[in-house]
Amino acid sequence: MIRGVFLTNLCGTPRARVIRFAVMRTPLLFVAALALVAFPVHAQETVAADSGRFIVFQGSVPVAHENFAFQWMGDSLLITALCQRTLLDEQGGRHPFRKSLSMVVDSRDLGLTRYTSVQEFQGHTLTRGLVPGDTSITYFGELDGGGNAMRLAQPPGRLYVMDSQLFSLFEVLCRSLAPKTFAMRRVQLLALSDSMTTPLATVTLRKPDTLRVGSRRVPTKHYTFADESVSFELWADDRGRMMRLTHDESELHVEREPDAPTPVRRRARGAR
Repeated sequence: MIRGVFLTNLCGTPRARVIRFAVMRTPLLFVAALALVAFPVHAQETVAADSGRFIVFQGSVPVAHENFAFQWMGDSLLITALCQRTLLDEQGGRHPFRKSLSMVVDSRDLGLTRYTSVQEFQGHTLTRGLVPGDTSITYFGELDGGGNAMRLAQPPGRLYVMDSQLFSLFEVLCRSLAPKTFAMRRVQLLALSDSMTTPLATVTLRKPDTLRVGSRRVPTKHYTFADESVSFELWADDRGRMMRLTHDESELHVEREPDAPTPVRRRARGAR
């Protein structure tokens, strides 16, 4: 028998299915594989990727990691991420889990252009995606190559995707908020599960904080990100890079891995 639940939209009412997750105290059996979808972008100069890694903890135990990259391509920004973990079944068998995303946004304001995530579960491939338009948005889901698409009225304002297990989506939110001045603001979510819901959440700015990241002390902005059923605490640096995410009720916390030290260039012997 397989037991346990993972970060997903599992709460009853549509408005409660926003960012809530159930506690991962007992692992769920997964078999998954990576399948990134590359979106076309205009042929423009590509800037080196801003990349990093999140380590996901359940209590004090690291249970997953997520590699991500933000790649500037002229007026577009390509965001890719891969979450991986190894899960144990009740007989002690080890099962790798992977889930990926590929997302294109406007590089100036992070406005959503396209989004796709792919995972495999017990030999089945599940793909979900979004394609915004002017006044409507298309949500599609495919299972093993067959599925359907829905065209829905597109909510006004900036749109933020929430998809289970992918914490880099919280970083997209933090980067969007970094240059803004506010005490509290509403944000429009696109919450993906078997269907798409469009709830509102709130972001409240707390007192500035300083976190230790590796050997450095990093000044951060502290946000509370919440809807009517759940609340997360987020910390981000002045560039909007998320340093930490916590949910005390479930003992879940996510830490950004410290940046690798910059190599020191040694002066060539004999150089003047």
